[in-house]
Amino acid sequence: MPFVQTGDYFDKARSIAASVLFASGAAAIIGAVLDWVTVEETPPNVPSDQLDRLPPLSGIEVVDGWYVIAAAAIIWVSAFFIVLRARALYSWLAFVASMVIGAIAVADYRDIDGLLSDVEGIGRGPEPGIGLLLVTAAAFVGVVAAVAGVAASPSRAGERAPRG
Repeated sequence: MPFVQTGDYFDKARSIAASVLFASGAAAIIGAVLDWVTVEETPPNVPSDQLDRLPPLSGIEVVDGWYVIAAAAIIWVSAFFIVLRARALYSWLAFVASMVIGAIAVADYRDIDGLLSDVEGIGRGPEPGIGLLLVTAAAFVGVVAAVAGVAASPSRAGERAPRG
């Protein structure tokens, strides 16, 4: 029996875009709980009341990680509806959420010293951690996938791509 193909090229493109968006959202969530700030060295005479606040700090400890998780949840919901409803609106929503994640990641990269401002004097040479790098990459991939979802969606609100 030959392979029966359902849907058209745009259905497949939307499915791929939604899959990539889902992976992007997952990467952003994973990155939010990984290290965002690491330090080169910590001094041996750290006060005992600051031991729990020593770097490395995750995105959740920096607080911006919670915003990333919320935006990633929006990306997941959008990815689901991109396939289910085939509307460009959901791709645009994923695009905006990816831009928010990217803005947070770039702002934290630029102000890596500011993320350690409440633990002044602890460590030397703060650097971005793997979690912040993963969040930045997830935002970039999410933007590209969301644009692909927009391009593969019908142009008019009431129009649906033909099946079969």
